Amino acid sequence: MVRFGVTALGAVVAGLLALAEGRASLHHPDDPMAIPVSAAGEPEPLRFEEFGRRRLVLMNAGNADWPLERADETDPTKKIRSDRGVVKDRIDKRQKQAKRTQEDSVALAVDLLRFGRPDDADGTLAGKQRQGYLAYVTLAHIAAAQPNPNDQKTRDWSRAYSFLSDANEVPRPKEFPGLTPQQLAWQVKLNRGVLLKFVRLRMDEARAKPGPENELPDAIFPVNFADRADGLLAPAEREKLPPDALATVQQLVLWFPHDTRLYWLLAEIYAAKGEFRAAQKIMDECVRSLGYSNRKVLMQHREAVMKAADATVPPPDEPLLTPTDDPVPVTPPITMRTVWLYFGAVAAVVLFAVTRALVKWKRGPAR
Repeated sequence: MVRFGVTALGAVVAGLLALAEGRASLHHPDDPMAIPVSAAGEPEPLRFEEFGRRRLVLMNAGNADWPLERADETDPTKKIRSDRGVVKDRIDKRQKQAKRTQEDSVALAVDLLRFGRPDDADGTLAGKQRQGYLAYVTLAHIAAAQPNPNDQKTRDWSRAYSFLSDANEVPRPKEFPGLTPQQLAWQVKLNRGVLLKFVRLRMDEARAKPGPENELPDAIFPVNFADRADGLLAPAEREKLPPDALATVQQLVLWFPHDTRLYWLLAEIYAAKGEFRAAQKIMDECVRSLGYSNRKVLMQHREAVMKAADATVPPPDEPLLTPTDDPVPVTPPITMRTVWLYFGAVAAVVLFAVTRALVKWKRGPAR
């Protein structure tokens, strides 16, 4: 298990906030970052630690200051490739290919996007390779990471919406490397529903230019997160969340790992499910490391979640956000009675040995 390491992200994101809000990481054939989906087609949310590990990998890969190598945990004298180094190696390898299929070009574009080079990712797809479902979806994520030509402070959500709409109008692939048929079908469903709605909401808000102080989580579900009961989401509002809400937002965050507002929505979903410690971890990171301390609603919700988390005792057999080590056997305390019994037993053994030796010594001359 890997610790989620919320506070460790402060240094990672300090220089990325200005341009990273819309940066996306689409599925990749070698590293799909996809939510598991059962044989029946039901998405299965990741355990919080595993989700955090995957998101951290994407955050590290997109950090220009992150080293390409790190010390090997098993042997500190050795160096191994870091999360960013692994992506860099894949980029170098595919750029050397003389002829790339569309799947190869898409994989290269996704890696360039994860590496923080959306313009280079855009240029990777050219000619006929910019056509079809796979290309349109990839280009939509690339556009969401590029600045709006008319407003450099926002992302190019209009272009992203156009590409995503084009993707939803053409036949989808029957298979994609790295994804099961069930995962592909579920992601296509997201692309046509929740993701399209998410991009449209961001596009409309970019035009309206609202202030950040009164910002709310993305309204991709018909839930009013401002309707609270005892500081938490009202029961009537919780019932409006679909069964796959947690898995859906986890997947969106893995597609947009640098988007703080989307990350905040994930915290609200955890809180609605009663997982207050997970919600608090995310909200703390949003406030302390990701520059969201000026969102009034977030600060209010965070206070309510903190109180609920303090009143919640995690199960003893499954500590939250910590490695699941084997239980250490408890040693009973040593008392004076134990000490005397121990030395008494030793003395008895010594006395027996000495007596036996004397008897043998006395019998020796007689024989």
